[in-house]
Amino acid sequence: MGRKQQNTIETNKPFSLRVIYAGGGMYDIIFSYKTTVFQPISYEEYKEYCRLCYLYPVRAKNYLLDLVNFEGTPYKRSDFRFIGKDDEPTEGIIALWQEIEKGL
Repeated sequence: MGRKQQNTIETNKPFSLRVIYAGGGMYDIIFSYKTTVFQPISYEEYKEYCRLCYLYPVRAKNYLLDLVNFEGTPYKRSDFRFIGKDDEPTEGIIALWQEIEKGL
């Protein structure tokens, strides 16, 4: 059983994947590709996404896709995959993330 979807809307938008603050300590993944899916995620999932964005950007986008429930859409998770290879983060990037994490 997949995660519960908040909302699905038909649209003509090109592919888009982002996270917004939805209020009340919750965040939404917004996945758009002919259909827009609003997928609620927890603060902990959002924080993990932020960590991955700084340290492993390709892995971060695939992590978001893993959280989206495609049930009720014409798509499935295996239809989408960000390709590329993340380099290991530098000491500077790791230090930057540690400073940012203190503020989250």
